[in-house]
Amino acid sequence: MGSDSSWFSLTRFAVALLAVGVGAAAGMVYVPWVGTYLGTLVGGLAVGLAFEDRPLLEAGVAGLLAGTGAVLVSKLIGNGIIEAIVALFSLRPEMLLLSAVLSFAAGALGTHFGNDLRDGLTEPVEEPGHRPEDL
Repeated sequence: MGSDSSWFSLTRFAVALLAVGVGAAAGMVYVPWVGTYLGTLVGGLAVGLAFEDRPLLEAGVAGLLAGTGAVLVSKLIGNGIIEAIVALFSLRPEMLLLSAVLSFAAGALGTHFGNDLRDGLTEPVEEPGHRPEDL
């Protein structure tokens, strides 16, 4: 995909939000405790593979939103929206901050790894030159 010189692109953010959101939801279903973070990492990896430039900020923010959504959904199950919001505010701020940092980091790191993987798969490998002492 094309390169965008701005710090934050809505197109990259939309793709990152979709990929990271799907990854977080799938991870939450298949891996009970850390699935959201693993899914966010895999979604970020897909974003890094898709874009030439490094959409670290977009994937990090998408990871943050996906993690917040996962916490909200976990409180929403079996309750109404008002009860879920009240339950969210009853959580310790340290836990919410830790969840936010982990979600942002998983999205950004996944994108970084995906970008490095794409670069490693698409750039040609340099052949070592023959030196006189090799003869």
